[in-house]
Amino acid sequence: MAVTWKKLAYEVNHPLLTLFAAAHTMLYSQAANVALGLEVAANGIVGRLAAANIASLTPANVRTIINVEDGADVTDATNVEAAGAIMETDIDAKGDLIVGSAANTAGILSVGTLGQVLKVGAANALGWDTDLGEVAFPETANATTMAAIDPVLGKGCFRVDELAPYVCTVIA
Repeated sequence: MAVTWKKLAYEVNHPLLTLFAAAHTMLYSQAANVALGLEVAANGIVGRLAAANIASLTPANVRTIINVEDGADVTDATNVEAAGAIMETDIDAKGDLIVGSAANTAGILSVGTLGQVLKVGAANALGWDTDLGEVAFPETANATTMAAIDPVLGKGCFRVDELAPYVCTVIA
């Protein structure tokens, strides 16, 4: 039986800390596969205008992007709700999630218990399955013993010789 174990992103797959030389720095890219650091000023908003590069934006830039005129009252609850926004009052309990159940359709999903994982399914009206187990790496292995692990699609394994997590992605 052919089995594929995929190494999950780990320290060697992350950007270098040297990109964060200054406080309040975020990563961005202006070319494929090139990470850059951008220091964000106090009260700054980062975005991209039309064909321009990623940069700090002025309040006027932001209002133009979101199509709001200067001086508009965008905090009035009636206007916000009428625009189709989800309000804080729509959330009734700790753990509630906002989920899409169809195009342009949002709903509130109450998630089960601590430690559960959410995946798309057909278990309820919103199309989400919340009856899942825990996220864990129950197996530890090395290059030799990993082949002896019973392969289960989605099962995790921690390679102690590499200090890296793996997940089973193919069982043929």
